[in-house]
Amino acid sequence: MASLQRKIVKGREYWSLVESKRINGKPTPIVIEYYGNTKKFAEKLLNGEYNNKILKSFSHGDTFALYKIVQKLEIEKILDNIFKKRTRSGLKRSQSIIIAAIQSACCPGSKNELFDWIQTTTLPYEMGIKANKLTSQHFWSQMDDITEEELDKAEDAIVKKIFELYDFELEKIALDYTNYFTYIDSSNDRNSIAKRGKNKQKRNDLRQYSLALITTKESGLPLYTHVYEGNVNDQSEFFQFVNLLKNRIPNYDPKSITLVFDGGSNNKKNFAMLETHYICSFSLSYCKELYEIDIKDYKELKINGKSVRNYRIPHEIWGKQRECILTFSESLLKGQLKELNNDIQRVVNNIEELNEKLHNPKSRISKSKTNIEAKLNVILCKPHMNAIFKVSPRGSDSITNIEFSIDEAAKLEIINKYFGKKLIVSDRKEWSTFEIIKTYREQDCIEKIFRDSKDTEHFSIRPQYHFTDQKIRVHIFSCLLGLTLATILHKDILNKGFDISKTQLLNDLRQIRQCFIKDKIGLKVNKTFEEMTELQSNLWCALNKI
Repeated sequence: MASLQRKIVKGREYWSLVESKRINGKPTPIVIEYYGNTKKFAEKLLNGEYNNKILKSFSHGDTFALYKIVQKLEIEKILDNIFKKRTRSGLKRSQSIIIAAIQSACCPGSKNELFDWIQTTTLPYEMGIKANKLTSQHFWSQMDDITEEELDKAEDAIVKKIFELYDFELEKIALDYTNYFTYIDSSNDRNSIAKRGKNKQKRNDLRQYSLALITTKESGLPLYTHVYEGNVNDQSEFFQFVNLLKNRIPNYDPKSITLVFDGGSNNKKNFAMLETHYICSFSLSYCKELYEIDIKDYKELKINGKSVRNYRIPHEIWGKQRECILTFSESLLKGQLKELNNDIQRVVNNIEELNEKLHNPKSRISKSKTNIEAKLNVILCKPHMNAIFKVSPRGSDSITNIEFSIDEAAKLEIINKYFGKKLIVSDRKEWSTFEIIKTYREQDCIEKIFRDSKDTEHFSIRPQYHFTDQKIRVHIFSCLLGLTLATILHKDILNKGFDISKTQLLNDLRQIRQCFIKDKIGLKVNKTFEEMTELQSNLWCALNKI
């Protein structure tokens, strides 16, 4: 049921006719007709201006902008040249994939939800298509029989086109991995990549697949992807994926590329096979002697406006001299300290619980020294607990009580020696400490992509309701194509002098609505825009200059 709504913007009243609809399960007001400010609304009512007109408005800005980037990059032509020809309901396969990509960027949801969403936008008018044909079966058919090789070729062709038009650098690239849980049934043997493994969203009870991703250091532009089994660890995948890049990076020259990656990829074999330059985090457990460097000897550096304490030293790792930079972070220290205190409290609770059993005559616990010592070893298994706790079981052959205390001096020594420290390793001897740390920290662009890909507002890879390897790979491709389009749009807008995040940009553009006004007694249709805020107006002007 429609209702009249008053909205106050910068102290001024604006009126519109709205209807509440559920989009992605959330009540969302949809503007059916916009009347303007109070004065204009009153004048139009008095003049009977609405008596013979039908009005309808659609969300316009975000889908229009992304489709403009589609045209600029010639995505439709690229996909037509690579994918096998197929037309369903008057739409080419490439058009169906583009629609799915734009939905992923603007309003992620299932293909059933896509039909409801696209009818609230001007995208069908921009593309010249009929939205009533876009059923889930339509997309299922259009995604069918696209091979992994074709997806790689499409990725490469899109990247090549982007580098023809934009000045993204390939000298520094970031690599990282993540995984996505699914609801694929355990008995489903049509899927070979969804396996149980350590899930980063703590859903270890479900089958998952993994994604390796390479991005530019600037803007986090997705370059190359690889979908693989959910039970394969990062170290194993690193060797396979880096080898694939040799044939995919344009004019591949390993000596001109610096690969930035996290510590999960590190092992002796992977370091030995690396052809490119590298910057990565590294576990201090392999070179514990670096813990002995006093924090007082660290130097201060200003990086992106923040002070970073660091200590640089050449050090041999796995038989080769490498540039090692120790950094100290207060936030890391706080996180590690919180975890340490939780572990200490857990040990206290477990020992007290064990004592209760020892004191209870009805307890069936074995009080033998061997059994109690084994239980204490399990209780104290967390790092540093043996050093912090002084434990004294009372009794000879039969233990009757466990006395314990916390050595605060040992705890403080552990905190000062081990906590807050991180090791960055590189072969870039000629680079300054500033440049190495700054380049490593720019890797957070890829971590933001992974966070976005699990967020339901924009760019989300979930929900995914595909249950075969082939469909999952096409789904990932379309989702990351949507992210690519948004990244290019964001770069264009930033180049116009705006300071706005990618998500906020899409949110503001979404509020730019286009109205269709039709005479009841005639066939003439006029198009106009709802009144925009100052920011929306400026964005729209910039968008039309891209």
